[in-house]
Amino acid sequence: MTIAVAGMRSNKPVNMDIEQLRGWATFMDRAVVVSLVVTVLGVTALATTTWLSFRIAGDVRAHEQAAFDRYKAEMGKHAVELEQKVSTARERTAELEQAAAAANARAAQAARESATSREKERSAEIDAEEVRKRVAELGKLVREAKASAPDPAQAVEAESSQSKEAPPTESAAASREPPPPPTSPIVASLKKYAGTKAAVYVLDEASDAPAVGATISGYLGDAGWMSQTWTWTGVGGIVGVVVLTKDGSDQATNDAASAAVDALRAAGFNAAKGDWPADWRRFRGTLNGPQTPGPTEAPIRIVIGAKAH
Repeated sequence: MTIAVAGMRSNKPVNMDIEQLRGWATFMDRAVVVSLVVTVLGVTALATTTWLSFRIAGDVRAHEQAAFDRYKAEMGKHAVELEQKVSTARERTAELEQAAAAANARAAQAARESATSREKERSAEIDAEEVRKRVAELGKLVREAKASAPDPAQAVEAESSQSKEAPPTESAAASREPPPPPTSPIVASLKKYAGTKAAVYVLDEASDAPAVGATISGYLGDAGWMSQTWTWTGVGGIVGVVVLTKDGSDQATNDAASAAVDALRAAGFNAAKGDWPADWRRFRGTLNGPQTPGPTEAPIRIVIGAKAH
């Protein structure tokens, strides 16, 4: 069989028999099959690679998620521990602040008590000196009074001479009364302020205070003062006799309080004038005494402590 192929440069005819065509067709079939096999293998490889990629990516994401969960759990636990430590630190800080405040308060109280004790010591020294001066003045007054008093012998002799001249009748002898007792200097000096209201506080803890309080109350009553006495329990540390006036009192009340201090010092009492450290109606401890008038109504308070005389 002779086939002429057009378009070829050579004009020579190409002679192909049926066997050659079959061989060529078989080669082409094999080539197609090989191509298909290669294509299938390539697709299979691609699918396998893709599946492996997805599988590996899933494993990686699962591992990352597990690691992230563990990290998150650890961070949460650590955050809880930190919160507990912060709470403990805050509580400790609050305790330290309270302890510091308490220490400051104790230090301030100690400083006030120290200043008060020093002031009391200075006041006691000054009061002792004043008492000595007053005692010396009182002794001088007593000596002068004794010097100016008439001689008892002369008075008896004069009375006997009068009785010889004119003996008294029975009615005159009956009407004769004994002379009044002499007035003590402290009562005489306080009578000028008769009618002054005063409250006498006697410390229950001071053993010698009740006797001194009774004596001073007697002086005030003889001088015409309106005074009442209360027993003060639950309070200590007061030395001597302290005369206190209510804040805002008039000049007459202040003068009466000053006169009481001077008279008590002249009589040998360890007296001093002071100020009430708080509200006039407030006091520590308990006051036992009359209900009317109240223990806080009088504008003058005379507090009797230890070693008052």
